[in-house]
Amino acid sequence: MHMMVAAPEQWVKPMAVAGANQYTFHLEATDNPGALIKDIRENGMKVGLAIKPGTTVEHLAPWANQIDMALVMTVEPGFGGQKFMEDMMPKVQWLRTQFPSLDIEVDGGVGPDTIHKCAEVRGCSRAAFSVTVLRDLSAPRKQSLGEIF
Repeated sequence: MHMMVAAPEQWVKPMAVAGANQYTFHLEATDNPGALIKDIRENGMKVGLAIKPGTTVEHLAPWANQIDMALVMTVEPGFGGQKFMEDMMPKVQWLRTQFPSLDIEVDGGVGPDTIHKCAEVRGCSRAAFSVTVLRDLSAPRKQSLGEIF
């Protein structure tokens, strides 16, 4: 679950009860990331930590050894149809260099014309695609996208 909410603390237990196996929250949405990470773990879920484009990757670094996945937003959260922010890719590269075993993902504006930029970084474990974009692609194009990673 990628929770783009103002008070991520209040949704941990309901998401665990609903069967979520991972809870990703935005660093900017909490005053106490350490307590939230602990609560997520105590509720039996993996921990994902997202940062918005305006947040430096160094703000995520103190938590990197306590999380399962880092999510670098490549658009401003909450609005569909935004253009992929290629200038976020150095954040992915920095995370990969500093934390080689960390699962690193990107989210926002990723599609057939931008996925290669994620692959070029060689740091992304996964990129979030729009279901609409994938639905409209031909079978050969879908296969070629799958081969990128």
